[in-house]
Amino acid sequence: MIIDVNILIWLFPFAFMLHDFEELILFEPWLKKNESIIIGRVKNKVPAFFEKQFNSVLGKTTPQFAFPICLIFILTFISSLLAAGFGKYAFFLLASSLFFLHGFLHVGQAILLQRYIPALITSVLIVIPYGLVLFWRLIVTGIVTFPELVVYFLVSIGLGVPFIIGTHMAGEYAYKKVIDILVG
Repeated sequence: MIIDVNILIWLFPFAFMLHDFEELILFEPWLKKNESIIIGRVKNKVPAFFEKQFNSVLGKTTPQFAFPICLIFILTFISSLLAAGFGKYAFFLLASSLFFLHGFLHVGQAILLQRYIPALITSVLIVIPYGLVLFWRLIVTGIVTFPELVVYFLVSIGLGVPFIIGTHMAGEYAYKKVIDILVG
């Protein structure tokens, strides 16, 4: 059975949310249980700036972690809308490439830490298979060529870290603003 490209494009926000539900639901309790192991494996092994950002993520609660995920979800939806609704594929290709590669990052994290990490199951069962089917269909239908797709992968690798750091910073800012409004 061949899946229509527009259906695959619209499945992107759903695949993202299934993946991030696993991460959101399990993130905080898993982190509390494994924090010392994580710090031991990372401390003094990455540049100071990344260690600071890493420590910032380690200190987040589930609601704090949900804010950047919500921002990224909005971007996945916009990318799907632009691609399926208006035939503008560049942002979608960049976003879906980053999502696909992100799945491999979770597999790598699990290997590095030698244990289950939140988002591993959906990376293996949803993110990576979805990406393989999606990119195959995009190539077969002529929406993108393989060399063009490689360029999108390379660009997403280059933009991935600044994007993740930026969305976490924006999420922290938004979270503080919402708390300020609710508290008073």
